[in-house]
Amino acid sequence: MLNTQKLNAIATNPWFLIVSGISSIAAFMWYVYDKYQVTPPSVTQAIVFSIALLIFIIGFIYSIQVRTENIALRESSKILYEINKIYQYNLHEEFFGSDPVTNPKTLLAREELVLKGICQRISGIFSRIINRNCMVTLKIVTKDDEDDKFYAHTYVRSQELCQRDSHGRIKFVVGTGENTGFDQAIAKRPDGLPSHFFSPDLRTHEGGYSNQRQHYDLYYRSTIVVPVRVNDENKGYDEMIGFLCVDTMSINRLNNSNHLFLLSALASQMYNFISLMRGRYIVLVG
Repeated sequence: MLNTQKLNAIATNPWFLIVSGISSIAAFMWYVYDKYQVTPPSVTQAIVFSIALLIFIIGFIYSIQVRTENIALRESSKILYEINKIYQYNLHEEFFGSDPVTNPKTLLAREELVLKGICQRISGIFSRIINRNCMVTLKIVTKDDEDDKFYAHTYVRSQELCQRDSHGRIKFVVGTGENTGFDQAIAKRPDGLPSHFFSPDLRTHEGGYSNQRQHYDLYYRSTIVVPVRVNDENKGYDEMIGFLCVDTMSINRLNNSNHLFLLSALASQMYNFISLMRGRYIVLVG
């Protein structure tokens, strides 16, 4: 069993895949050279060979990318387990037994600490999967009674002392068209996907992209935004806690398939945790 594990570790190592692929190509090229060194190939044969070689190289590169992502996903399962354990431990510490914590300030301080740690781990997952640096942010939605508008403001990030907050944290208005990401993330979807906003490249986003943050492309150029709420598009803002966002400077790395479902699942976990910590869920056991 130990030998099998070692062989599997070697076989799934990206460098092993690269070396084995290059060796295969070199062997193939040597075979062709040896075959045609006496009788040079015709133009048609040369063209066919070139096309076949190009297809082979593209397939090889693609297989490397797929295998690398699969390795990253398998390694991420450990981080997902760690996230679940963090939630479990802290809920147990705060609420288990006959004397649960009920002080709102104490619970909010613990909530912020936990969610900061969770965002750091989510950032680690996505950075590993796409092989690029990612930022994860949880934004809380609140209502301003003075202007009767809803605003999304940063609660925690995966990075402390983030440069994008150096001039103060922006309150992003929701539902007015000024912030495309948030408005589309809560819109009804006809395709059956979880509620979200996704753009592989914000600078060329279809239909245009608006953001209250000036020069946003200095900080991120691709993003996924999902609402932290009950997964029901008919629910209003009262059922909504905020938005969970992942962004990166690299374009065409994030996707709206497995990456979207992963982020949506993590947002659902956050909704339940925050609801318990803030008393949104009330459990009566008779």
